[in-house]
Amino acid sequence: MKEVSTLVVVALVSLSQPAKAETRLVSDTQAEPLCERARAELRQIGIPSATLSAGGTTRRARRRAFSDPSVQALVACRSKPMRLEVFYADGSRLGTTAFVVTAADGDASGPVYASERIRAERFVADVAEPIPYAPPVWWLGIGADVLFSPGGVAPLAFVTLDAGYRFHRHWSLQVFASIQPYMRRLDTDSAEARIRLDQFGAALAYHPLVRPRVDLAIAARAAAARLGANGTNTAGGLDAQRDEVWLAFAAGRVLLRVGLTDRVWLRFHGDIGALLPKAAVAAGAQTLGSLGPFAAQAGLGLEVDFR
Repeated sequence: MKEVSTLVVVALVSLSQPAKAETRLVSDTQAEPLCERARAELRQIGIPSATLSAGGTTRRARRRAFSDPSVQALVACRSKPMRLEVFYADGSRLGTTAFVVTAADGDASGPVYASERIRAERFVADVAEPIPYAPPVWWLGIGADVLFSPGGVAPLAFVTLDAGYRFHRHWSLQVFASIQPYMRRLDTDSAEARIRLDQFGAALAYHPLVRPRVDLAIAARAAAARLGANGTNTAGGLDAQRDEVWLAFAAGRVLLRVGLTDRVWLRFHGDIGALLPKAAVAAGAQTLGSLGPFAAQAGLGLEVDFR
């Protein structure tokens, strides 16, 4: 009867494991034998899909492992000293540190202890712990923007290239360049000017809503804007002239991203801020147009994400 009871308990434990729960392993070169013993212990007690990969830093391995919602634990096998570092999924990109087990060469007690504790703490449960969606780390984007500002120069259209880094689930940093691909023409009866405005800047964003297919963010952005002008006087009396001035464009931003696929996202954004100092395009005493101080910008684009 005692043997029957033991079999029943083991069966119940196996059935209670979450169907998708997986423990992933990573090791440096010298600790690979230790990782093999840990993987064998995990398989022996019925924890599914234990995998082994070599190389890479622990931080990188944690980020890659916990971006997969099926991974609930990561075992990092490290040498100098020989040890097992165990991390559990907690919804963040790097998970949380659970415990560390020292393991001497040829000693099986370390892998046995680690595997049994993982089963006790993470896999024997009636309901699997939900793991929030982990957004990608990097992105590259391209889009089109339109700048609005009183004074007769705007609206101006731009092609925008950008790159971003998600350093936290709710925080990201973006750098961008918005290039005006044409010369804007301003003219009167006696003067003509062609201008171009290019922007180079960065934005810091907070993401209060993070979902697998929807991402909402509010951001602060700052850019240096180069305004260049070529002017001529059609009535004579003034020589053709080239000039340029640098402006500062600081603004608040609201951004909505919609996932088309796991990697490709469509984004919409709107900015409201100030373009300082106010810049005027003039031919002699005649003003052709101006930019600032109020400025607003709107755009859309496509992003490709990388983990």
